[in-house]
Amino acid sequence: MNEINQYHHYIPRFILRNFAIDNCERVFVSSKKIFNQHRKFWLKKKKGELLQTYDRTENELGFSKISKTYGYENMYKDLKHEDAEHVEKKLANIEGQSSKVIRDIIEASKEKSDITLLRKDLQDLRKFLFIMNYRKPHRWDQFTNKRFDPVTLAMVENFMKERNLQSTQEVWLQNVREILETPHEDVPNNMRIFNLDRSDYETRMIDCFLAIWQAGENDEFVMTSNAFGIFEGVNGMMFGFPFQFAFHFFYVISPKLMLVLCHSSFRKEIGLAAVHTIIGPGRHSIFEYVPHPPAIPEYVGLKSNNNNSFKTQLDDKFTFPFVKINSATVHLVNAFILNEAKPDLILSYLSPLYLYKTIVKYHKSIKKLGEIQDFSSMKKTLFTALNKTHKEDLSLRKSFPRGRTRIWHECRIATES
Repeated sequence: MNEINQYHHYIPRFILRNFAIDNCERVFVSSKKIFNQHRKFWLKKKKGELLQTYDRTENELGFSKISKTYGYENMYKDLKHEDAEHVEKKLANIEGQSSKVIRDIIEASKEKSDITLLRKDLQDLRKFLFIMNYRKPHRWDQFTNKRFDPVTLAMVENFMKERNLQSTQEVWLQNVREILETPHEDVPNNMRIFNLDRSDYETRMIDCFLAIWQAGENDEFVMTSNAFGIFEGVNGMMFGFPFQFAFHFFYVISPKLMLVLCHSSFRKEIGLAAVHTIIGPGRHSIFEYVPHPPAIPEYVGLKSNNNNSFKTQLDDKFTFPFVKINSATVHLVNAFILNEAKPDLILSYLSPLYLYKTIVKYHKSIKKLGEIQDFSSMKKTLFTALNKTHKEDLSLRKSFPRGRTRIWHECRIATES
């Protein structure tokens, strides 16, 4: 019997659907050939099943099925288990819980200035965000192909001997499974999880707080393979061991919203001075100027001023303000995401015009980002697409029926101004 391959997403579909093409009367592609190849599917598509994309490898604009974007085959398949898909099923459970929380955040952001979450929902969300980091392509590839520095590889191999594991990929699968099965507050003490990952989980649990950044009406975040869990900080070695310090972890959840795990030093009562004594005074976050208001707690177990009587409850409430960031900050976030992109970048977006502006701003961000990549090919491709027009009067565009598309032909222009 042939083994059936399963496509596993490292960015969940419920997140990707926030970037889906639903009400667009104009789809940007690089050629009529690409348009015709997908026209049949486009006309029959279900709502929310297509992404508008730029493929860096092919230097083409087009669109892609959500079901086959941002994932790999058989990421979570455990051939040594009687149910090879048991890890994927457990992931589905936490995705279901977190999708409701994220949906509530998105809906609240449309009408309110804040949202209140229960501790139990916040714990599920925090675990979900860690798992999303852990199943990103570079982490999966790291364990699948043993891409570790010598010190870390020795630690992983020692862990394999202790736990009778035969491969580094088994370590990755066991870590995912154990994190999913262990209560949030107990993960740092679960010895069946590789110690560096336990420590990482504990650091995020204790030393980071959640914030929600919101783009303005005329701005939007882009989505890439690394946009859901990218970290801004310092990598290196300290006392002979791998060292990583994160100012922020960014999780784009929609074109308008991003969840941000912020280091506790961004709390006003703590401050960044202590951090600079550890990592060096010359190392700063490029987002230090952004407001970092923590959530306002409401403890149901707080019965008196005596700290001995206080106990956290799953029904404790936390009110998170939506931090409205300006256009310059949105462009800097997008530039930071692009600067960490791989050569095989697949980028999803809603507005081609805004993406073009993003690329223009990116190439002006060298003072803040340092060395930058070359996205001139993307810029030229977008410029060409943006200067295609339709034979009909453009004033008729708004009358196009929902679900219909048109091929837009190129018009001649004099300069790229």
